[in-house]
Amino acid sequence: MTNRLDDFVVGLTNDNPVRSSPIFKQSYAICAQYSGSVTVGDNATVICAPSSQKFRYIIVHASHGSPVLYGSLCLAEVAVYGRSK
Repeated sequence: MTNRLDDFVVGLTNDNPVRSSPIFKQSYAICAQYSGSVTVGDNATVICAPSSQKFRYIIVHASHGSPVLYGSLCLAEVAVYGRSK
């Protein structure tokens, strides 16, 4: 059995995810993948691959299961850091 925080993908897009529902995994750029399990209370650090393109929205998507993002994912805190060129 997999947990909702096992093996997830971090994606980037300029399309508002709320307005373009449902979200298909192929519809956004993948910046990083996390392989492993994150237990309750733990932290996971994911570093995205460098990109020359700028993005506005971040998508966290389970990499197992359906290719369409449905259901829920519970995250207590998400911190995103960027760097200007």
